[in-house]
Amino acid sequence: MNNSMLYCTLFVGTLVQESFLSVGGNDDPLTIVDSPFCRDGLGRPTLRGTGLAGALIAILRRLDGKVSDTISGSNKGHCSSVWRFFNSHPSSAVKYAFRQHNAIHAQTGAAADNALFNVETLPPGTCWHFILEVDTARDPEAAERARKALAHWATGRCLIGREVARGLGWMRLENLFEYPLTLDHIDHWPCAEKSQNYKAYITEQFQDIATKVEPTKNSLPGWQEITGRVIVGERDNGYGIDSLSIGGHASEELAAAWNNDFLAPDAMDTSKAKDGFDPDFSIVTIEQQDGTRLPYIPGSGLRGPLRHALARLLKARGESETLVETLFGTTECSAKLLICDVLPDEKSPLRLAWLQHHAEDEFAGGTFKSSKFDRVAVMQASFIWKMVLEDASSVEKKALEELFDLMHDGQIGIGGSQWRGHGWLRWEIDGQEIGMEETA
Repeated sequence: MNNSMLYCTLFVGTLVQESFLSVGGNDDPLTIVDSPFCRDGLGRPTLRGTGLAGALIAILRRLDGKVSDTISGSNKGHCSSVWRFFNSHPSSAVKYAFRQHNAIHAQTGAAADNALFNVETLPPGTCWHFILEVDTARDPEAAERARKALAHWATGRCLIGREVARGLGWMRLENLFEYPLTLDHIDHWPCAEKSQNYKAYITEQFQDIATKVEPTKNSLPGWQEITGRVIVGERDNGYGIDSLSIGGHASEELAAAWNNDFLAPDAMDTSKAKDGFDPDFSIVTIEQQDGTRLPYIPGSGLRGPLRHALARLLKARGESETLVETLFGTTECSAKLLICDVLPDEKSPLRLAWLQHHAEDEFAGGTFKSSKFDRVAVMQASFIWKMVLEDASSVEKKALEELFDLMHDGQIGIGGSQWRGHGWLRWEIDGQEIGMEETA
């Protein structure tokens, strides 16, 4: 017997979230979450192998056009796939975060009635063990196809779970190694005794045959990435300050805390402000490892305004709004424009403000009854955004270019209190051109 013959190939790495993530689980009538995260029988957050398989097969189908039955499984289910994905769990303790969604009324820009719901998520930076076993004895080419597709995941083209068009589930595969196992290794794999920590076992047992899989430099057919920045702060021409206020889940108000990022007059006793800090409206934030919180812009917070802007543009010209449906999707068709959660550039300065508001009595000129409230806003920051355009036609690309012109001119408002001056920000788009060639 030839012991050098391959019988399986292992791919092992770490999936790292670039955005918040939510993977659908069973509905729990006792939970306060409308869409809870998937958990296993031990209550651990879980990425199921079926979800990983579907995401990678989608990449392979985009690369090759057709996926063989040995990888996808036969249509009638008579044979299993040669790709075997292991369920995954976070590599360290995690803390759930509630993501709040609501529909925006197209005419008023305010939250629509009876359209508020929340989603249970895990925050950016969460790491997941990744293991893929390929049965190369059944299909010798399956490992090569997996390597080709996983190289795109390593570049950051991994979309998993629910609501990827709204910013959730954008991931990157890091430290990916390939382990081609021959019959010499058959006594060491599989090994049920080590199943509680297979990743560590594989890394140690087969380190002499490990090969690093590097991120690809090739483009993905029909997949165009567009990046840029949203800038908050004082305008270069001296005309005003662009500020931002995006409301978060009710838990954000409980977690909000005064720190040195807040603006304060020189004579202000900040210790008293810290003790009395209890905002009526806070902003969406990400909790860092040291316990501090940084503001961010949910992908849905950009997607909604862009969708409404395109709808208004087409309606004003008396044109069909079909482009809105094809670019941003409906309940019956997938979106072609995907927008990742927009995270802050930690190298740029951050300044916040605790703003006091009141309704004014139009007759007396003073505060109207007890209608005083306050709101937190971002006064200086830089946020890095990323979008993906899939299989777009020349007409759809032209429509997106028109949206980018409005974005660049500061004509698309983001977040709350837009009619009080917040949200009219400066957009910068990196030097990419949206090619106008027709997608096949």
